[in-house]
Amino acid sequence: MDMRTHTPDEPYEPPPAHRFRVEAAMLEMIERLQQEGLSRQEIALILADAADEYVIILANMTAETASDQQSCQQHQ
Repeated sequence: MDMRTHTPDEPYEPPPAHRFRVEAAMLEMIERLQQEGLSRQEIALILADAADEYVIILANMTAETASDQQSCQQHQ
């Protein structure tokens, strides 16, 4: 099911295969960043901040899309 079809009360649970792919890519990135000299703690905090910011961006995009759709419907 697409994340956009869930209501705010319904938690989104990604398909296990998608979660595995994202986590594998993240672990590869973490390993590479550690090799470049970043600490685990630094990487974890930056990833958490970046993930929070990305969720906010997606929420704003979703809100803007919903607002645009409502505006279009009102003008029809």
